[in-house]
Order: sequence, then C-alpha cells, then structure tokens
Amino acid sequence: MDGIDGNGKSTQIKLLKEYLEHQDKEVFLTSEPSTSEHGKKIENLLRRKEASRLSKKKWVELFTLDSKENIKEIKIALQENKIVLCDRYYYSTLAYQLNEKEWQAYSEQFLKPTIVFILDLPVPIALERVKEKYKLTGEKKAYFEKLSILRAVRKKFLLLPNYLSDNIKIIKGDMPIKKISEDIKKEVDLLIKK
Repeated sequence: MDGIDGNGKSTQIKLLKEYLEHQDKEVFLTSEPSTSEHGKKIENLLRRKEASRLSKKKWVELFTLDSKENIKEIKIALQENKIVLCDRYYYSTLAYQLNEKEWQAYSEQFLKPTIVFILDLPVPIALERVKEKYKLTGEKKAYFEKLSILRAVRKKFLLLPNYLSDNIKIIKGDMPIKKISEDIKKEVDLLIKK
C-alpha cells in the first residue's frame, strides 16, 4: 500500500490485515521506514531541520538500505507462507526521490509484490488529515509533508503504472473508508483464488 502522506494507507492496511486474519490467513505486516537501524535513522531525520539539507542521493541511499533490510524480514515471512502487507515500499522512493527515467533500473533491485495499491488523494485533503493526526499524536510534521512536495509526488505516483510492469492499482482515497476497503478486498480475494 503506498501513496502520499495522509492518504489513508495505514488505516487500509490494518483493515486488510484484520480481514485476512479473520479468514485464518497468516499475515506479516511491515512498513517503511522500517524498525531497522536505517529505518530508525530515517524516522529521526524526517522531523528535524537538517532533513532539508540532506541531498537526494543521501535520502535514496538511506531508503534503499532500509528497504534491503526490510526485504530480509519479508523473505522469511514468505518462506513461512505468510501474506506480506507493506505500508510503503520502494514506490515511495521512486515518487519522492527519483526521476521517472531512473525508476525501472532502481526498482529491479527489489522483490516485486503481487499487487500494489496506490491510494490517490487530493493533496489539500491529505495535508488536512496529516494536521489532524499530529494534533492527536503531538508529533512534528515531517519534512516531505509540504504542499509543493506532495503535489509533485502525487503526480509521480499516478505515473507509476506507465513506467513499471508491476501490478499497480490506483484507488481513489477520497471515498468512504469502507468503500476503499471493499475495493481492496475484492482485488486481494481474486489473487488468493488464483
């Protein structure tokens, strides 16, 4: 599950996990940034002033190292016949850090998911959701959670199916939570039946 900040992916991935577990499926839920050494470093940097001073190259390096550490856990889960759900994956690195011409080569170093859901949401709505979340959690806004950045990133997420052969489904994120969840479940059910 991927897309811009505030699009509802964390909510939807939890609902999907509950749905699959209710069907007695074993699920491994992970996210990026992960809880690995590099994932923690990213989380720490995201809400600090020096985030704006980090080069694109350094961000890509950190996210790549985190993804590769996370893949080790994913491979173990797959060997145990678990269904792996990932809240963000390399698609975020493509959209947030890289140009379209770099996408194909970069993505070739990672495990390909069976299906990818990109939740698409207008940026003003996403930023309002982020603002509400931080009122509840007390967290600081992350470096990338800015109107200009998210507008550019949203466009890039929508371009992903044109550049990659991955099974990417774009889902409107401004529908009711239950409707989004039902659409995702239908797609997942089709894959499980295969």
